[in-house]
Amino acid sequence: MKTKAFITARGKTRSIFIRLSYGAYEVNPDGLKKYRRIEYYTGETIRPNEWINIKGKSRNNSFLNGQIERACIRMEKIYAEMAYDGKLDHEALKEAIKSDGELNDIFHKGRIVEVKENYIAPMDFIQRYIDKANVSEGTRKDYLNTLMHLKAFDEYRGRTATWKTLGYEYYLELVNYLKEKQLKGSTIDKIIKNLKLFLQQADLQDNISVNQDFKRIISGKSLFAKVNREETDHVYLDETEIKMITDAKMPDERLAEIRDLFVIQCWTGLRISDLSRLERGNIANGLLSIKTKKTKESVVVPVTEELQKVLNKYPEQLPKTMTDQHYNRQLKIICKFAGIDEPIMAEVKTNGMTVIKQVPKYELVTSHTARRSFATNLYRRGLPASQIMLLTGHKTEGAFLRYIKVSKEDNARDVLRKLKIS
Repeated sequence: MKTKAFITARGKTRSIFIRLSYGAYEVNPDGLKKYRRIEYYTGETIRPNEWINIKGKSRNNSFLNGQIERACIRMEKIYAEMAYDGKLDHEALKEAIKSDGELNDIFHKGRIVEVKENYIAPMDFIQRYIDKANVSEGTRKDYLNTLMHLKAFDEYRGRTATWKTLGYEYYLELVNYLKEKQLKGSTIDKIIKNLKLFLQQADLQDNISVNQDFKRIISGKSLFAKVNREETDHVYLDETEIKMITDAKMPDERLAEIRDLFVIQCWTGLRISDLSRLERGNIANGLLSIKTKKTKESVVVPVTEELQKVLNKYPEQLPKTMTDQHYNRQLKIICKFAGIDEPIMAEVKTNGMTVIKQVPKYELVTSHTARRSFATNLYRRGLPASQIMLLTGHKTEGAFLRYIKVSKEDNARDVLRKLKIS
């Protein structure tokens, strides 16, 4: 077991953290070891040129070095006591270090920030904004989830965020923290997107002076950039696969009904929240019309021959929907029966560790797969994005194009088909 201080990788000033390594590791599915370490963020920062990496200490701040040394001794003592008592568990050790009063006192992490009388703290402002925002319940829930992570991050690092400190270094530390929490890249991106929205709203207030880093663009890229460069686990079903699902025999009537609901989604692009409100009255003269719950936008979708065949099974009303979680679990079973088992590379959590491995395609299918499939299949047929966006309700082409999931092989086949026609 050993402890050593490090600094984070980016920024004009870097956060100092202490890493405790004690030989614990996990073995991933490929048989490789991944060592488990515990990192304690001190709440202190330093410029890179003032730090000695090899020694894990400041070049000239003896007081800070003394704090680090005392903290290392304390962390080692916590480890030794838990090991002696036979209570050495990784999560328990991490929690014991995080919440240790003596350790936090070394860096004054319990200190209270004095603020002006008319000052509104970032977390309070965000809560008020969420309470008053004219958004759907789903979006409000998404905002509250972001606020929960921001508050947890404050608690983790032992410092209360201020408008001045909500800059690039905060962004980097937040992303590192969220990655440590094993959140997916897409989830982290959503949190950063919401944080930028909160900062934009605060920046409109006369009595709040916001750090402007969130607005800055360097080499065409936002300082608060996305971390999820490739969504490896977002799949779509081509028209052949949708037909396989449509024709597959299901072991019971309820599973067949859920299958039909999913096929309707694949040919309409409707979200599950809209599918649950769909009635026969929404369908007339070969068109399906509905006002979407999420965006309050009205969409009109053509009733294709494939869609009409499914609708004909339910002349009175469509089958009842269920919770998103149950629906997604059943879809995986349905797609497995249908033989949707092509191996796909995806992020998978195993024993608290995220690895990228091959999984059968049916394991990645969710209700949202239908919406991606609808958009992608129409795009592959050669319809322009502007037309498809009117069907899906997307407001920007950038947001729409993120739905398109065409592989290089599929794209080459589409190009070849069009060349033959011409």
